[in-house]
Amino acid sequence: MSFVVKMDDKKIKVDIESTQLKDILIYCKPKERLVLMRKFWLNGEKEIPLQKIWKEYSLTRERVRQIETQALMRFRRLIVGNEVYMNVLSESKKILEVHGGILSEDSLISKIINKNLFKFSKQELKLILVSDFDITYLKRNKYLSKAFYIEPLYEDLLTKMVIFSQDHFNKRKESQDLYEFISVLKDEFADDVRDIPFLKNDLFYINFFSIVRDMSILDWKIGLVDFDDINPKTVKLKMLYTMRRLNKPIHYQELPAKIMEWFPNSKVKVNTVHNDLVKHNDVFVNLGLGLYWLKEWGYEGWSVRDILIRVFKKFDRPMNTKELSKEVLKQKMVSQNTVLLNLQKYKDDFKRIDKGLYQYTWE
Repeated sequence: MSFVVKMDDKKIKVDIESTQLKDILIYCKPKERLVLMRKFWLNGEKEIPLQKIWKEYSLTRERVRQIETQALMRFRRLIVGNEVYMNVLSESKKILEVHGGILSEDSLISKIINKNLFKFSKQELKLILVSDFDITYLKRNKYLSKAFYIEPLYEDLLTKMVIFSQDHFNKRKESQDLYEFISVLKDEFADDVRDIPFLKNDLFYINFFSIVRDMSILDWKIGLVDFDDINPKTVKLKMLYTMRRLNKPIHYQELPAKIMEWFPNSKVKVNTVHNDLVKHNDVFVNLGLGLYWLKEWGYEGWSVRDILIRVFKKFDRPMNTKELSKEVLKQKMVSQNTVLLNLQKYKDDFKRIDKGLYQYTWE
């Protein structure tokens, strides 16, 4: 470590190029060091919310907040003149500007790490960013998740935009094209667009929506998280979404893996998928051989006998086995022999009138 120690922390020079940030905290007061170590999990433990800290140490909520504020200011004074520290902030501001002035906490820190310019951990980068005056840290609240943004953006404006968006979709009661809604927001906040250049950038809105807690984007559509087409929650809805994206029949054993490609946080089992496919036969059609497809695309499914009856009713004339097999294959994956066996088995329904030629016996 390279410290030049003075009694006044304003005059302490710290070389953070060769020093872990947690070691710098020895120059903070004991309570300040404790709060920063636990709040930013610099000791390798999970991040501790301030609420838990003040309860654990019998301090008031306001007192812990004061300690955190004082600790962050002291930390900033210790490293504010360091070149590496300034480079981290400079790169962070560039990233934020390119992405519309706002990014979620995880997104910004991941982008900094991916540049591979600094040796700092995720925890250390967060402490550096939160301690800065130019980059604003947005704490999680009832409207928004954790994020960083830069001026001239401000929290009250972000909150107003959330409230407007919530009201808009509560009245609309359905999702909307993403860029169509961005245009709605731009029109609504036209006065702010003139004063805040970031609000002219579509990328701002996309990154902003990602931190709004009760909104979601899927397939370039946006809406509230309780909209089924935006945030499918059940296995049935996820299967429906996946099949529509695939736009072709799929074997039920392959379907769970495809669902998890679109919904990585979902754990879907083959048995669950198969049970839901069978249960919701008004939505999903068994094409045979384990293949399933959607009834909305004109596939009706059912047994081979049922399909044969539908085919005869559709064409209203005698048909040979080759014609029948071709039509049945459009609805179910079966062989010509299976079609023939069904024609022979259900003699009350299908009458042979010539070699290979059948007609339906109407009730």
